[in-house]
Amino acid sequence: MFLLSAISVLVTCRFDEADIKADHCRSFQAFGCARMKRNLPPFAALRAFEAVVRLQSFKDAAHELNVTPSAISHQLRRLEDEVGCRLMRRDRNGVELTPQGQRYASIVTRAMERIAEATSELRWEVGACLTLQAYSTFTIRWLLGRLPDYESATGQPPVRLVTSQLDVDLASEPVDACIFIGHPTRSDVDYTYLFSSRVFPVCSPDYLAAAPPLREPSDLRAHTVLQVYPSAEDWSVWLASAGVTGVNISGDSRFDSYDHALNAASRGLGVALAIEPFAEDDIASGRLVEPFPDARASLPRHWYFASLSSRRDLEKVSLFRDWLVDAIAADPLLETCRRPAAAVVPS
Repeated sequence: MFLLSAISVLVTCRFDEADIKADHCRSFQAFGCARMKRNLPPFAALRAFEAVVRLQSFKDAAHELNVTPSAISHQLRRLEDEVGCRLMRRDRNGVELTPQGQRYASIVTRAMERIAEATSELRWEVGACLTLQAYSTFTIRWLLGRLPDYESATGQPPVRLVTSQLDVDLASEPVDACIFIGHPTRSDVDYTYLFSSRVFPVCSPDYLAAAPPLREPSDLRAHTVLQVYPSAEDWSVWLASAGVTGVNISGDSRFDSYDHALNAASRGLGVALAIEPFAEDDIASGRLVEPFPDARASLPRHWYFASLSSRRDLEKVSLFRDWLVDAIAADPLLETCRRPAAAVVPS
């Protein structure tokens, strides 16, 4: 009985000792893996290689990386020493990759692109203020005076505004979001419908009194029509709605924004096309008059707030989007500009 107990204790001890050795081995392996140095070449050499491959020039790569061409050559020799083979040849016609260099370049280029994309996304996430692109007319005549309310309501820093008459490419331009009139077209962009606009002719009271009669839409044939060239089709929309042809809408009085055209009209330079809601204050103050108050025409395009889908939930983007939707809903001038059946936002 004593012998059996002793054997049992011995076996237990041996199993315990084996478990301890196994645990020690696993711990050693984990420790060794944790301390194992990654088999990576110097990052400066990889950057030089990627730049030369992309630009096909030692000189251009050196200029981009702010080093000398000889420094680029040094980094490439260092990289070839690391990988143990020739990666490229340099001649008078430029740079030629070896077969090994071609395979290596495809991998390094993809890796650099992913690092650049991740860095860009991280910068956007932690950036303090929202960078917003919007048309100058929308900015000057509606948004600018309301931004203090946004800052007060959200506690966010001031918005950095970028005004342009052209639509922005959110994937390549340094902006967080944009406000535009048009149609949702991209699957990688998140669109929020804002409102829809109608267009209608306006002019100054003095112009209306002094110019040839302007009682019917067809009377526009005898008048100077002020054109906004980024939105050249809007006059055609209104004229078609009014059933009028023969009006010259391609004359010399052309402007790059509705704001400029409305200011010109208020000075008696001709008849401008106004777009809701950006002329309502001028009409209320008497600076502009609407010759045909019952002839407003709906545009086939609509106003949207847009951001890349990957940035939709960033705090600075979502806070501004939610505030903007509420501010538009609270504006009585936009009461007639609510969503029509045609304003479809892709899911």
